[in-house]
Amino acid sequence: MPTYEYECNRCHGHFERQQSMKDEPLEVCPECGGNVRRKVSGGSGFIMKSQGQSLRDSHTGCSLEETGKTCCGAGQRCGKSPCGD
Repeated sequence: MPTYEYECNRCHGHFERQQSMKDEPLEVCPECGGNVRRKVSGGSGFIMKSQGQSLRDSHTGCSLEETGKTCCGAGQRCGKSPCGD
């Protein structure tokens, strides 16, 4: 659910609310009762979450590029996929 930022026209207070994209914008400030407007914001972008190995590790089988060591602790690739697994 997206988070929208609002600004009050009367007290100039700022607040955020999580709302469905189908919900109508809020009209009343929770602090002073004045009219509010929804501000345009950049949002948080796209965040992909996963469990386990990263996609990069699953293709190479090793983490040599990230840590300087392979998954089995060697300083260079062993040629087995993935590093003896």
